Amino acid sequence: MIGLLILVIVGFGSITWWRLLKGKELARQAAASSCREHGLVLIDDTVMLESVQLRKKDPARAWGLKYRFDFARNGILRTGGIVLIAPGRRPVVIIETDNGPLIETV
Repeated sequence: MIGLLILVIVGFGSITWWRLLKGKELARQAAASSCREHGLVLIDDTVMLESVQLRKKDPARAWGLKYRFDFARNGILRTGGIVLIAPGRRPVVIIETDNGPLIETV
């Protein structure tokens, strides 16, 4: 009984870890694509997990991942990029600019 419980916990942890890795890679690709398209440089070619969002209203899409990234424009470091990943949806990239947010579905 204890062995089965440990197996279930390890299995759940492994699935969660795999989904987070897949989400991070998808977010990195979306951020890099958006930055390239708008003439920005994605700093360190990486994104950081900011939060796991849980939504009660939509059980089919009950969770989502929010990643943050830094970018540079004309050599000046800027902070304010976000990538939202949700199951069954395309990634949404939000880049904070001086003229307001630039929202793009990749």
